[in-house]
Amino acid sequence: MKKLLISLFIILLSFSAVWAEGSFEETMEDLSGIAAEGYVGPIVSAFGTNMNGGWFHKVPNKKFLNIDLEFGVVVMGTVFPKDDEFFNVNGDFTFTKDQAASLTSDYSSTPEIQDALIESIINQSFNVGISGPTIIGPADDEIKIEFHEQDLAVTYEAYGQSITDTLTVPGQQIGLGVGGLLEDMPILPLVAPQIGIGSLFGTKIYARYLPTMDMGNELGELSYVGFGIQHNVKAWLPVPLPIDLCLAFYTQKLDMGKYVSASATTFGVNAGKTLGFRFLNITPYAGFMLEESKMKFEYDYEIGISQDTDEVIKQHIEFELEGENKSRLILGLAFRLGVFNLSADYNIGKYESLTANFGMAF
Repeated sequence: MKKLLISLFIILLSFSAVWAEGSFEETMEDLSGIAAEGYVGPIVSAFGTNMNGGWFHKVPNKKFLNIDLEFGVVVMGTVFPKDDEFFNVNGDFTFTKDQAASLTSDYSSTPEIQDALIESIINQSFNVGISGPTIIGPADDEIKIEFHEQDLAVTYEAYGQSITDTLTVPGQQIGLGVGGLLEDMPILPLVAPQIGIGSLFGTKIYARYLPTMDMGNELGELSYVGFGIQHNVKAWLPVPLPIDLCLAFYTQKLDMGKYVSASATTFGVNAGKTLGFRFLNITPYAGFMLEESKMKFEYDYEIGISQDTDEVIKQHIEFELEGENKSRLILGLAFRLGVFNLSADYNIGKYESLTANFGMAF
């Protein structure tokens, strides 16, 4: 039952039937350095785009004091661009023991030489070409490493003596067996509870929060918190305006266990015009926001088993990527029927997204 609840909870946060089953963690443990960065790139941008969406649907009341409480759920979905299904980069890569054995298969008839070459390869990084599917690419394809010919100096035992020699490892291409995990997910969803409290002199505060949840010893804890502020400039602007106008700022942080954390910040201007009555109205709105988002990944990359100690050789991997969305144009429509609020908007940027807000207002 506990495992089921954890799975459902993480799916609600989006990133994760895959994460709950451990597939994402296992896949990352097969990737080193720049290969991992290229692979997860699309999820970083999509996740940040989601986190920065769905905050606004109506400008706060400009009165000095206006009691206004909102409780709701925000649903966000970011579309993955087709041109992000593959990546192609050059950079440093650390090979596992099995991969090094594949690279040195020409020396397999002489085990002592091959073992020396393997040890040399796994203890350094090589500049290689890396290409293949990202996390949203086809599952039946795989990431490939283009290894360039190398001359390696090694020492090995043969004929009862220690021999030092320089040997050539030929250039070749090897597959990592890693394909797209989210091939059948054209849109990355995210769901978050949201509360709004206001307004004081045209200012309203928003918050998103999920209680910390233990996902087990291996994954760690999951937590999510964010807040935002909106201010109606009509509260102090002496010149009358035909529309409502507000300045806004939002920031948030999401920790997904021991391996992944995300943060996002956005600020800008929003405008709207409410038509109708207090408890029965419609509000077309628009906005322009500047934004940034980041995701940090941290995990252990398993290289192989040590010949001397029989222990697993691991390399600690840690990197942070920025989302590609730097700005967005928001076009939306909000409805109020009694105490119920409903809004939906379309966000135009490098990564396009849709958001909807379902809630109650008092």
